[in-house]
Amino acid sequence: MFFTGSRLFYDRYHLNTPKGNFNLKLTAEQLIYQFSADIIKVFPVFNHIPYKFKLNFSKRVLNFLNQYEFVIKENAQLTNAHKVAVAASYVKLTLGYKSYLINTFDKIIVYPTAQYFPHLDQTHTGHFNPKMNAVMLALDEFEHDIYYSNDGKDVALHEFTHALCFEMLQTYAKHPDADRFKKGFRLINEWIEVPHNLAKITETCFIRPYAFTNPLELVSVLIELFFEKETVFKQQFPDLFVYVGGMIKHPKVK
Repeated sequence: MFFTGSRLFYDRYHLNTPKGNFNLKLTAEQLIYQFSADIIKVFPVFNHIPYKFKLNFSKRVLNFLNQYEFVIKENAQLTNAHKVAVAASYVKLTLGYKSYLINTFDKIIVYPTAQYFPHLDQTHTGHFNPKMNAVMLALDEFEHDIYYSNDGKDVALHEFTHALCFEMLQTYAKHPDADRFKKGFRLINEWIEVPHNLAKITETCFIRPYAFTNPLELVSVLIELFFEKETVFKQQFPDLFVYVGGMIKHPKVK
């Protein structure tokens, strides 16, 4: 017997088995009631959007918590409120995607503070390790970054962007938005290579020097700035702002 249906069925993007260990069983409504303040810390407009959008955002947070495991290291004082805030950071990043959960990580490893990584011979407050399928975060840095929400730095956004890049930029990436992401990634790097653009970026000190380590770091830093310095970004570098927002299909960019 020959199969006559679409091959697309076999090429669909499928999530790996959920590994979440969030210990509260909540509905989206209950999440809003109990953790609105924690979501607002990372997504300030949550307080002002229509209730149906709050429900959608909260459902995505719950799906994140169901999909990914939190691993506590060195007695990090990780609370359920922290977990919701981490999840909200990721949901904020992927708000434009229908398939918003990805397979390049299955756990978030949380340390109390910055860690030395022997394989890098460096100390970091955050790190994405594709071989371990892990995003690593320093809890004190995460708390600092969501408290100072307009300094252009957000360790969770930064590391989740690395994970997203690893998912989308694979040669045979199956994610339905991979081609759009690749196009945005290319446009961003082409823009930054134009001497006039690079000179303006350098002159304004808008992008911190670490971004120029490599193209992946550049994109992760730009994502931080897209969310934390939206007004300045949009005014000074409108084309770049559109490329960054378009890459992640964010509702801010049509």
